[in-house]
Amino acid sequence: MSNSRLEKSIKNIVTSEGTYIIILIFSFINRSVFISELSSEHLGLNGLFSNILTILSLTELGVGSAINYSLYKPLNEKDIIKIRAIMALYKKIYNVIGTVVFFIGLSLVPFLDMIIKDIPENISHIRIYYLLYVFNSSCSYFYTYKKSLLICDQKEYIISLVSAFLNILLNIVQIIVLILTESYFIYLCLNIAYTFLENLIVSFIADKRYSFLKETERVKLDTTIVDNIKKNTFAMMLHKIGDVIVNATDNIIISKFIGLSMVGLYSNYIMVVNPINTLINKIFTSLTASIGNLMVDSDKGHVKEIFKRILFINVWIYGFCAICYLCLIQPFVRIWIGDNCLLSQSIVLMIVIKFYVSGVRKTVLIFRTASGLFWYDRHKPLIESVLNIILSVGFVIRFGVSGVLLGTIGSTLLLSFWYEGYILYKYYFGKGFWSYIWKQVLYAIQVAVIAGICSLVNNCLPEGGIIWFCFRLILISFLCFGFICAFSCKKNEFLYYVNILRKIAKDILKQKK
Repeated sequence: MSNSRLEKSIKNIVTSEGTYIIILIFSFINRSVFISELSSEHLGLNGLFSNILTILSLTELGVGSAINYSLYKPLNEKDIIKIRAIMALYKKIYNVIGTVVFFIGLSLVPFLDMIIKDIPENISHIRIYYLLYVFNSSCSYFYTYKKSLLICDQKEYIISLVSAFLNILLNIVQIIVLILTESYFIYLCLNIAYTFLENLIVSFIADKRYSFLKETERVKLDTTIVDNIKKNTFAMMLHKIGDVIVNATDNIIISKFIGLSMVGLYSNYIMVVNPINTLINKIFTSLTASIGNLMVDSDKGHVKEIFKRILFINVWIYGFCAICYLCLIQPFVRIWIGDNCLLSQSIVLMIVIKFYVSGVRKTVLIFRTASGLFWYDRHKPLIESVLNIILSVGFVIRFGVSGVLLGTIGSTLLLSFWYEGYILYKYYFGKGFWSYIWKQVLYAIQVAVIAGICSLVNNCLPEGGIIWFCFRLILISFLCFGFICAFSCKKNEFLYYVNILRKIAKDILKQKK
């Protein structure tokens, strides 16, 4: 990538990561207060309703990704007329989507009894809480098109800063409300206020930076672009359906077959896993616009080199985190909320494997999104989603929560894990697919070996409080990092990042002198 793209990517990554870490700290405090002031059933409702609303987001049909792809070229060429036309279409579609999400959500109210196995007696007004979730989800669509313009123009750091400030404020107010009133209703209303404020502020900033958005003159979009958006939207609709069914049905299946309390316990672990997953995901999301810009004016050989470098860092970031989770998540939960909230080690293992298998696909997915290759694997998500439901429902009866996760892992490995790479190599790079598969297999073996060694060391350590946990964290982290360096020290990708660190160190030393 050019220095300009690299600088913008680094700026977006550093800002999004830094602000998210701050948000994460406040979110954990918020969660801890939530657990102490409300019941495990309230936690279960949070997880369940979040999954239902994720499924409702199918209404978006992948329009965002399809239109974002169409913005890369006009933004690179500074074609204001074309940008205005695309944004006008974007606004119209998202206004419709927000309205549809609200009414579909409303229509599900009579069926909540079928989704929740045993409605808790200690929680009243469950339908009102659900409607607050629906309203919050639907109103988030009305200004999101302006947010997407900032992202595509490699200015995601602006959104990160706004979101961080409002999120910190939200968490502080929610903590105070929980302590003083123990009101779940007010807690949810504050989420709605946050969504409104974020959308309005980002919209105001976008209008200031892109004054042409306020122009009322109608601009007709070229039919070729419209046809391309329609085609990609249809493909992304299928991807969206598959992704939601695979990733957002776990809590629903657990709620239906095991119970809402188990959803609450499981969601505590996901609360630990998801923030780091989101943190890592922000790195790759921040790169998407730069990669899209790179693909517009660079040869495929150079793009492939960038792909290999990003894949390397992708695998080892997720590998490192997966190993640390495997060793540290149980002691962390024990210290955080007590022994009575612990799940079995087999469930932890399934959570970690799902985290890793899903994570190491990020590089292929961001390159697919940046290159607009939505159409070629459009049928894959539907097949995967059917496979996921069959496996998850079949395994939950035999293995419980572990079975639900095993079904998700199985459906991903049997289809998505290899097929997404096959599409990228066939329709963009042209060759090298089997070398990609071999790399992933080799990486997985190396991660498994390091995980086994770290687990053996971890099992030799005594249980204890925060001091022992910190000792575990430091020891496992150093051990894991050392083995990663040992496995990778001769790879070109590893040496590339070492050289970047050397240059940064030299620049810092020069500035000090």
